[in-house]
Amino acid sequence: MGEVRRRGRPRSATTDQAILEATRELLVENGYAALSMEGVAARTGVGKPTVYRRWPSKGALVAEAVHHGFLAATSGHGIDPPDTGDIEGDLRQWLRGYAALAADPRHSPLVLALTAAAAENPQDAEVLYRQLTGPRHEALVERLRRAADAGQVRAGADLDAVADAVTGALLYQLLTGNAAASERRAAALVDILLDGLRPAADRA
Repeated sequence: MGEVRRRGRPRSATTDQAILEATRELLVENGYAALSMEGVAARTGVGKPTVYRRWPSKGALVAEAVHHGFLAATSGHGIDPPDTGDIEGDLRQWLRGYAALAADPRHSPLVLALTAAAAENPQDAEVLYRQLTGPRHEALVERLRRAADAGQVRAGADLDAVADAVTGALLYQLLTGNAAASERRAAALVDILLDGLRPAADRA
């Protein structure tokens, strides 16, 4: 039997990257509300069906565009908390990097776009959580869990609530136009949280 040929053309990584870059550019220039699949296609120089074949909705496209943008900005690492064995130092390092990334004028519109996408469409909100928010939240909880196993965090602490408080504080600063203060506020929050998370013997 002869070789079976695949239907359709294989996806081009170059085209994918061009579409994602165009999406980020348009988000920075005009915001989420003005973004359209047609506009992305026109900026990239491809047909609208090319965009829709890769991403079924605007929210899905935004999620991947922002994710790839953050990965590029951190050289593929740094989005999740480090693990040097010192939970206090690791949280502070992570927050400094995350706050600086989110407050960067090139990136803050992207973070705001994620919030707008999640509020606009429940299905897009699920995509955004699955691709971005969920993995980041779980990575932070897992880092806190390892700290608890090492005796640096008291047993029984609600680690999900801690992760919500830390990431929520960063997002709040962005939504209220105080992105420049996000690192300082987040660092102060870490002081408060870590004081409450330390085992009783360490707080005595």
